[in-house]
Amino acid sequence: FAQFFGAGFARQRSAGEGGLGGMGDLFGGAGGARREGQRLQRPVVQVALGCSLEDLYRGCTKKLKITRKSTTLTRPAEKVLEVPIKPGFKAGTKITFSGDGDEVAPGVAQDIQVVVREKPHDRFVREGADLHLKHAISLADAVCGLSYLDVRSLDAAPRVLRVNFKGVAITPATSRVVAGEGMPRRGGGRGDLVITFDVRFPAAPVADPAKQAALRGALE
Repeated sequence: FAQFFGAGFARQRSAGEGGLGGMGDLFGGAGGARREGQRLQRPVVQVALGCSLEDLYRGCTKKLKITRKSTTLTRPAEKVLEVPIKPGFKAGTKITFSGDGDEVAPGVAQDIQVVVREKPHDRFVREGADLHLKHAISLADAVCGLSYLDVRSLDAAPRVLRVNFKGVAITPATSRVVAGEGMPRRGGGRGDLVITFDVRFPAAPVADPAKQAALRGALE
């Protein structure tokens, strides 16, 4: 079944099993509807949905297959939920599908609440609307200087940001902020891209006296 939905398809075994602890944890094991006075409260089951940073940057639609139980309701046992992931969504964002879970009382079914989980990224770390990139650089390159750094963005169409570092002394404390190249903000605009450096020092000191003298002469 997954082959028909591509990378955006996720499989959930049962709405009542829950992806974040299950119905037993949420409702004390009862799994039923609750009354407050005369008002019937529909129970909620949460399901985690992993999203890449690219998904959260660009926006997409994820497909989540659920299996639900019914006693009096006439409906298919399986359903594919289309979960809209809007650009800039954060981890913990909740999208609710009313009445699509297990039937827990005659004519009453759970709400399914899909909770966004952000997957780790191989280059960027997200902090709010900002993207942080730590670029590894050798001590030799740090000492000799770096003319520029090319950063591939998260856009669907290939886009490379060329960030100028000409004449900048690179140290572990060096940082550069590129305004407006972070994550989309809910109210419009974007956060920033923050570049820092991981200067890699040699694993052992230079043992050759001639090389030591040459290094000292160049650095002093």
